[in-house]
Order: sequence, then C-alpha cells, then structure tokens
Amino acid sequence: MCFRPASAGGGVQCPKCGYMNDANATECKMCHTTAEEMQKMSASMAGGAPGMPPMPAAPGAPGAPGAPGMPPAPGAPGAPGAPGTK
Repeated sequence: MCFRPASAGGGVQCPKCGYMNDANATECKMCHTTAEEMQKMSASMAGGAPGMPPMPAAPGAPGAPGAPGMPPAPGAPGAPGAPGTK
C-alpha cells in the first residue's frame, strides 16, 4: 500500500520565530506575525544566507597559444683549419 500524508502542504515556517504553522494559518501561533508579514520576510531572505559569498563565474575558454619565437641568429664563422687536417 502507498502511504499518503493527511495534507499535501506540510505547513509554513515563520521566518521570525521558526514555528511551523498550518498551511492555511493567517498568523503565527507563537509570535502572532501575520501571513503578509511572514511572506514579506521570507521573500527578503530568499537571496541566500547573509554571510554567503556570491557564486563564482564559470571559467572562460583558454586563449589560443602564442606563435613560436624567432630562431636564434647563426653563430660567427670559426677560423679556417690547417690544410690537410680535418
């Protein structure tokens, strides 16, 4: 058999005190914050944790490799050898 909970919505957590209210509650049972105030508070906190840094950007494609450098200049010619020797 399949288990099905009694209600589909688990409820609404108050952003001010953290109490889990019924899904159709018009105000928090603990701190009496209205549903409109709870909605405004949860919308303002939707940007993430206050101390969390922003996500880093994806790395870009690497650049094309550079052209090879110039070859070295030829060396100065050496002194001629003695005749008959190699």
